[in-house]
Amino acid sequence: MSRRRVPASKTDLLRFFHTLRQRPRLWLLGAVVACVSVVGAFQMPHWAMDLLPPELRQGIQQTRLMVDPLLPDAWRYRYEPVPAEALPTTASNWTLARRTLYERVYHDQMHTFYCGCQYDENLRVDLGSCGLDVLADRSRALRVEAEHVFPASHFGQFRRCWQEPDRYEACRTAGGRTLSGRECCQRVDPAFLAAHNDLHNLFPSVGYINGRRSNYNWGYLLWFGDTYGDCEMRINRWLRRAEPPVAARGSIARTMLYMRDTYGFRLSRWDERRYYTWNNQHPPDAWERERNQRIQAIQGVGNAYVEHWRQLP
Repeated sequence: MSRRRVPASKTDLLRFFHTLRQRPRLWLLGAVVACVSVVGAFQMPHWAMDLLPPELRQGIQQTRLMVDPLLPDAWRYRYEPVPAEALPTTASNWTLARRTLYERVYHDQMHTFYCGCQYDENLRVDLGSCGLDVLADRSRALRVEAEHVFPASHFGQFRRCWQEPDRYEACRTAGGRTLSGRECCQRVDPAFLAAHNDLHNLFPSVGYINGRRSNYNWGYLLWFGDTYGDCEMRINRWLRRAEPPVAARGSIARTMLYMRDTYGFRLSRWDERRYYTWNNQHPPDAWERERNQRIQAIQGVGNAYVEHWRQLP
């Protein structure tokens, strides 16, 4: 069920600022970090939180709880948990998901998503085919990787298996090594595994571009950000934001909306409006429709935003 909140009153705001005045400076610094994080300009990874002084960490956590109800409607999130029986049938492991993507979906469309680079059967990228010769000295640029358009960390980092994999017996190897949070969640969380390996969210990408995009949010950057040869992808590491090529925006929007609806993941109202706009401006082409049909034949579920495309309000 969607989370609903009553608009903040004047008393709520006064109580919030009164609380801030009573806190020490280190706590207040945490409050600033939390406020910046809430509006999406910066996201503190969980591993970094563990390294902070306790008072600073407490300031971040408590401020988030206080600020969240005060946010205007445009900044609120919605979350609807999905029952296990409603999850799509996706690959049982990451290796199989990638193999299926390359061999059954893109077997005759061997070009990368963002930059349109051609690649061969060995997943080796022809950088000259897409104007990325400037990356020839980057070994990761020469290989294709399966890119999560909706970043896996965005739907994984709040899960206990991601944050505390050492608490799970299944997340220890025979030699006693603790798996990473991502690996642990793939073992013990069926909802995460389904979303992580969902072919609708996977696209072949130049490895170097995939790495530079990291888990950044989609948005506009104007002329601020790094560019890569003739590829229209623009990335700003300071703002933690990526602006995709115009040709990819419609597919990205429909993928993000599919993941929201299928797995109950959260999108801000601002993000939703952006994806509605991209969907309306860039309808699915013949290949996107064919791609959706191939994935539907494999997983049993298609992307309704592709299959039944329409202008979104």
